[in-house]
This record gives sequence, C-alpha cells and structure tokens, in this order.
Amino acid sequence: MKLRVKNTLLIGVAFLSITVLWQAYNWLVPMYLDGYLRGVFGGNEFLIGLVMGADNLFAVFMIPWIGKISDRQKRETGSRMKLIVWGLVFAGISFLILPFTKDNIFLMILALFAVLTAMNVYRAPAVSLMPDITPKPLRSKANALINIMGGIGTGIGYILLLVGGVLGVESGFIVIGVVAVMFVCLAVLMTKADEKQFAIDLAADLEEYRKNGIDTEGQDEMLNCGGSVQKKNLILVLLAVFFYFMATNSVETFMSLYSGQVLNDTNAGLILFGVLALGSFVFLYPSAVFADKYGFRNAMLLGACLMAGANVFIAFFTCYSHLLIPAFFICGAGMAFMISNMYPLVVGFCDRDNFAKYTGYYYAATMTAQAVTPVFAGLLFSNWVFGTMKVLMPYSAVFMVFSAATLFMVKPQQKNG
Repeated sequence: MKLRVKNTLLIGVAFLSITVLWQAYNWLVPMYLDGYLRGVFGGNEFLIGLVMGADNLFAVFMIPWIGKISDRQKRETGSRMKLIVWGLVFAGISFLILPFTKDNIFLMILALFAVLTAMNVYRAPAVSLMPDITPKPLRSKANALINIMGGIGTGIGYILLLVGGVLGVESGFIVIGVVAVMFVCLAVLMTKADEKQFAIDLAADLEEYRKNGIDTEGQDEMLNCGGSVQKKNLILVLLAVFFYFMATNSVETFMSLYSGQVLNDTNAGLILFGVLALGSFVFLYPSAVFADKYGFRNAMLLGACLMAGANVFIAFFTCYSHLLIPAFFICGAGMAFMISNMYPLVVGFCDRDNFAKYTGYYYAATMTAQAVTPVFAGLLFSNWVFGTMKVLMPYSAVFMVFSAATLFMVKPQQKNG
C-alpha cells in the first residue's frame, strides 16, 4: 500500500495553521495578562495559570459537539470544508483584534473567548480530514506527515516570536505574521484541497487493494473486537492519551522554572527542549513504520516506556550535564512513537461516519489533561506540598508509567476463523 503524500500534505496545511496560532497564543496571552494584572494587583501568577488552563477546559466541552456537527455535514455534503473555512477566518480576525484589548481585562476575555471558539470550530474537522482520505493501515504514516507539518508551523511560530522580540515590536509583528500565515494556509486549502477528489482517489485505491487481495483494515484495529471489549479498549486508550498529556504538558509548562531552580541554568531548558524536538522530529516517520509492522498500541507502548525511563534518568540530575542531551533525545523519540499513533488508534474504533466525533473524544482527553496538570503539578511544587521543582521529572515519569499500564491492558482484536 502506498500513501498519497500530496493529499496528506495538503490537509496537513490546516494543522500547520493551528500550530502557528497556538504558538503565538501561548506566548502572547500570558504576557498580556501579566501586564494587566501586574498593573492592577501587582501580579498574580495563579490567575494567569487559571486562564491558560480554562481555555483547554472550554475545548473539552466544545470540540466533541463540533465533531458531531462536522460528521453530519460530511454525510450530507461530502465536505468538512465549510466549518474549517469559517473557523479559520474568524480565528484570524479575533486574534488580530486581541492586542487592542490588552488594557481592558473584560474586552480581553471576550477576545480570548472569540479566538478559542473559532479555533475549536475548525480543529476537529481539520484533523478529521486525515482518516477521511487515508486507508487504516496507512494512518500512522499519514499522521506522522501531518505532525511534521505541525512541526513546521511551530518553527514558523518560533521565528515570528524571535524576530518580533529582536525588533521590539512583538505584539504587532507576531499577530500580523501569524494571521498572514493562517490566511495563506486558507488560500492553499480552498484552491488545492478538493475533498471530493480525495474521496475519488481513496475509493480507487481501496478498489485496487481489494482486487489484489490487500488487507485495507489493518492488523491492529479495535473496531470489530466486540461491544463491551471495544468500549473498554477505547476508554483505556483515551486514558493512556490523558496520562501522556498529564506528563508532557507539566514539563512544557514548568521547564523554564525547572531549568533555573534545579539545573541552575536558565538557558538549559531551551537547549534541552530543542534536543527533545529534534528527537521527536527524527523519529516521527520511523515510528509510523514500526506501527505499520507491530501495531499502533505496541508503538505507543514502546514510546511510553522510553519516555518513562528517560524521565527517571533525568530526575537524578540536580545541575545541568551533557548527559541530559541523549536523555532528552530519547524522550523525544518516545514522544514520536506516542503522537504518531495515538490519534490513528482512537479513530480506529469508529466507522467513516464518525471520525470527527471520535476526534472530539481524543481532544477531550488531551484538553482535560492540559487543563488539570498545570494546576495539580503547580500545587505539588508549591510550599503547601513538596516545595521544590525537583518533583517535576518524577511526576512526569509516574504519569508515563500510568499511560504504559493502560496501554498494556488494551486487548487486541480477536480474529475469527
């Protein structure tokens, strides 16, 4: 079986636009909130964390609902593009307005709500395009390519942040740059991404595979493993996803503090995060090849074990060491095995009419974790509990062990005959 790379990269443009916006959002919004709260209250990090967690909590409830609407639209019109286009347009416009509200907390909250609503409108439909046009055995490879597109979006976001900081015009430059990239992505999607042609291509591919006796369902599917077992498996996989994001988002949130307080080098976090990203980027496609041979679940299980082991190793260091570089690279490799395969595994539980609905379940698990873990981890690090950032890596390792344990309990499909 051969992946239609061009079609996959075209739908990956939608994911690129998402990552560009989130990169800038996560940088600018805390800065805006800090500037306002510091002027009014002398600063309040708890309120900043609360707002940044609340946006993920909002997505937990909205994305599954939008997913159902997108699936219905797909069945009725054969296209998800209307939701993607309108969501992307309003997200760009709302984000463009955001800098003008930074001196008024009420207008800022309204603008944030508008950005998040628009983003949630087009995120599930955009991500659901991948399983729409990809045979099941190729979804891991397709997801790897789309995550590479997301990595490019993250890189573009970093460049805009860096150039904006150097020029001293962060807000205006970054916001205009991000919106420009988003609308370029929109133009590409509207002119090049033809869902009906993608469907024709998929049907032709499936027909050819069937004629040649090629299995188009894959060897690691959970869809036909029985009602109660299937539901249990889905819950276990979503729990594994939840635990993964509990582990990784805590490190992402607190790494700057960990670098200064534990590694005694404030720049160490940037170096190590770069190594982490490199490890993930290098292993994205190999992880998909591994999953193609051994299954999505086994690929994720390997990734969870690699990450847990790397985090345990990292926890023993109380200052920066070059030994941390291979440890973070291994952790990044483990991340690749997780992120390339978790979404294809979740949508493997549903039929073609429910991709966005199950995408909503996937995002409910990820966003719930990202809403909870900053608050929970921050409490553990505070003087109320442990009073040290040294707990960060053991905290992350524990949740990766939980993720591996739940994956281990997932029962593969039992074939008849």
